[in-house]
Amino acid sequence: MYIYLSYILTNELPVYGGMTSLNIDAVKSISYGDLANVYSFTMQNHWGTHVDCPAHFFENGKNVTDYSPEFWFFKNPQVVEISLKPSELLYCNTWIKQIDCSTDILILRSGWYKLRDNKQYYKENPGIHPEVGYFLRKNYPQIRAIGIDWISISPFQNRDIGREAHRAFLNPNGMNKPILLIEDMNLSSNLMGIKEVWVMPLRVETIDSAPCTVIGVIKD
Repeated sequence: MYIYLSYILTNELPVYGGMTSLNIDAVKSISYGDLANVYSFTMQNHWGTHVDCPAHFFENGKNVTDYSPEFWFFKNPQVVEISLKPSELLYCNTWIKQIDCSTDILILRSGWYKLRDNKQYYKENPGIHPEVGYFLRKNYPQIRAIGIDWISISPFQNRDIGREAHRAFLNPNGMNKPILLIEDMNLSSNLMGIKEVWVMPLRVETIDSAPCTVIGVIKD
């Protein structure tokens, strides 16, 4: 069975620190006598479910088009359930002992997806402390990406620590390889038996990161 782990891009959507609009416009419309439907929309590359690549914070880091096709297919996903209060930082505590040595994408399911229609989701989101990035890169070098069900690893109320956390995960000159960040994932489905995760970013030349469609493969 296949499930979406990413959100549909809607005209109004939550982004880091507020709400925004894609400004979806009909360029051509069959209902107005045109021969086909054509739409335009405008968005930033960190809106909706998206993947952060090293170039987001580092000039010498890889951008979204620098990865091979096979990089985006994860065969050993692991979901870890956690609980986070508004603006709380996630540290290296007991949850981290659950990580398997074979995990290639770590998915943190906090339940914050339930608040996506609430102002708290983008104003008081939790975050991840930089120590987690350093710890995972040192002790779990097989992890290529981490996914979260809240808007950003950077808490909006503590953006300085959030920027440091991004650097801890993404620094191309850090220990082992960078760990990419998939933010604003839709983890509302039952994830029991998940065996693969496919990440399909929008490949646009020169941009650091990109919106992505994420699909989970569930054991029948």
